[in-house]
Amino acid sequence: MSNPSARGAKVVRIDEALAELAAVNAEIRHTGCIEGDGFNVGLVSFAATTTADPRQIVHDDKDVVCHVLRGRGRLRAGGEVTPLQAGMLCHIPAGVPHDFAAEEGELVLCYSLITTRP
Repeated sequence: MSNPSARGAKVVRIDEALAELAAVNAEIRHTGCIEGDGFNVGLVSFAATTTADPRQIVHDDKDVVCHVLRGRGRLRAGGEVTPLQAGMLCHIPAGVPHDFAAEEGELVLCYSLITTRP
């Protein structure tokens, strides 16, 4: 999946990483790609579902930055719902409850979790 350079850089081929997505549950598949001091990057896929899950996730000490790679869906964060489509970026500050859902088909995100609070 990765190709380290002479300087220790890590390069991830998105198509190869997507092939390594592992099921978290019936809706979500995930793989980690890169980890460093105070951050990690991965890919997550959400399948469209007929049942809405009201649970949200909170990262108390991490900001989340997501790039929508594929599909359409929504982000629910801070009491607001934002439609998402491929090519969009979103930022969720530490401490903000949030969740994602696919509209139809698959919603694929590349995310970064960045530690912002000790």
